Amino acid sequence: MSTFVHALLPRLRLFRSRTGGLPLRRLLGPGWLVAVGYVDPGNWATDIAAGAHYGYALLATVVLASLLGLLFQDMAARLAVATGQDLASLTRRHLPRPWALAAWIAGELAIVATALAELIGCAIALQLLLGTGLKLGMLLGAAGTLAVMALSQRRRNLHEHLVGVLLAGVALSFLYLLARAHPQPAAVASGFAHGYSILGDGAMLAMATAIVGATVMPHNLYLHSGLVAERSRGLDPGQRSRALRLSGRDTRLSLLLAMGVNAAMLVVAGTSLRDGAVPVENLAQAHRSIALTLGGGAALIFALGLYAAGQSSAITGVIAGRLLSRGFRGRRESAWRRGIATRLAGICLGYLLLDTLPGAGADGLLVLSQTLLGLALPFALLPLLRLAWRRELLGALAFRRGHLLLAAAATLLVLALDAYLVIDAL
Repeated sequence: MSTFVHALLPRLRLFRSRTGGLPLRRLLGPGWLVAVGYVDPGNWATDIAAGAHYGYALLATVVLASLLGLLFQDMAARLAVATGQDLASLTRRHLPRPWALAAWIAGELAIVATALAELIGCAIALQLLLGTGLKLGMLLGAAGTLAVMALSQRRRNLHEHLVGVLLAGVALSFLYLLARAHPQPAAVASGFAHGYSILGDGAMLAMATAIVGATVMPHNLYLHSGLVAERSRGLDPGQRSRALRLSGRDTRLSLLLAMGVNAAMLVVAGTSLRDGAVPVENLAQAHRSIALTLGGGAALIFALGLYAAGQSSAITGVIAGRLLSRGFRGRRESAWRRGIATRLAGICLGYLLLDTLPGAGADGLLVLSQTLLGLALPFALLPLLRLAWRRELLGALAFRRGHLLLAAAATLLVLALDAYLVIDAL
């Protein structure tokens, strides 16, 4: 991960290790790369829309969605630490072949859907910043991602450092916007406390479901387990319990930061965009409304943050695709070739949808990408849950029964919400 993360966390004394074997500090970083997926353009679209339409009423949903994501990411990391293998490899080796094949196909679908959201997010940002068209913006966004991956071939971990910088940029953008918006703490607390009101409003429930669907994404499970597995190989049994604690702290700290960013998005929208002079139905309108309410500088920060979110999630999406393919195929694949393939697939899909569904617009394609991710999610969650129940596979790091029951209930909840989202979208 970035130099900033490596310098800060040891000072907090959360990640010290004095082992004679392989350095456990290499377990730092995967959580931060995963956190990028929690603030991608899909999250921007849902959080901004939720705040603009319903104020702070869906803030509790943002927190719940983040906690659900934290639960599943922690499970994926534990599997990797305990076995030294990633979720894709474990699915291929330990589950029936039809399960593995279906999970692989769904995972590839999720990668393409994620690439579509990333490219659309970059295109919207470039449209706001430079006035470029959506198709040209997608090409420029893809070129930026491939340039980073090409440079990473010569300079090891360059993409990780850049992702850290971009994630910090997104967080600072909304910290600035939050300071400019001046939300009333009492109103925010009241909105959070009345989160249960979504149960009596079908439109709010649909929006809450979209927030969960945009937060718990299948490619992040493959990404997290793959990165942790790479860094857990070679650890002796005595180190694995300490490695698990280290990985857990890395995951919790990074995803709590992502939760804070998502909450800030919704609060900024609820403070500055609700009942504004400009109706807010998409990110471009949100940009114009922010310019009117918070000023041109705030609107510029908003657009730059959106580009940083799209580009950082694009980089981690390429890594996730490489790990997914390696796990299910059983052999390595070049990150460079994988980046070209996923960007090309995302561009082709985006161009096709823009031509065949001209009325959908950029934000409509973002919603469609989240629907596709919802369709793919069960094919990652169910294998994850099935593998987590196998005590002989995890050995001394096996999950406790209470943890497994909580995970099963959370899985059923997420699958029910995603089914509702897909049915509503169709």
